Amino acid sequence: MVLITSGFFTEKMEGFIMSKLYYCLECKRVIKNPETCDYCKSKEVNELVVGAPVNVIGQKLKGKVLKIDNDIVRLLVRDQSNNKLVKEFEPSKLNKVL
Repeated sequence: MVLITSGFFTEKMEGFIMSKLYYCLECKRVIKNPETCDYCKSKEVNELVVGAPVNVIGQKLKGKVLKIDNDIVRLLVRDQSNNKLVKEFEPSKLNKVL
């Protein structure tokens, strides 16, 4: 079942709603628009999947996408002691790592 909510698509799966996010192939920024990049106006965008590696802009954090909600992305990150932590970020603060 696909629902259209506030300009981007959401997908209903097993009792919870999961949003779709995309990333630009040129500037690597995470965006909500499936057609064009909001930052560099490129039309080359791919879907951001769960488990994809991402960087947090302005911090030295790298992590993997754990869950995508409406306006929050949950990342699985490791600290210096190799402990796993779950942190939440806005999609505009993330870069895709290739």
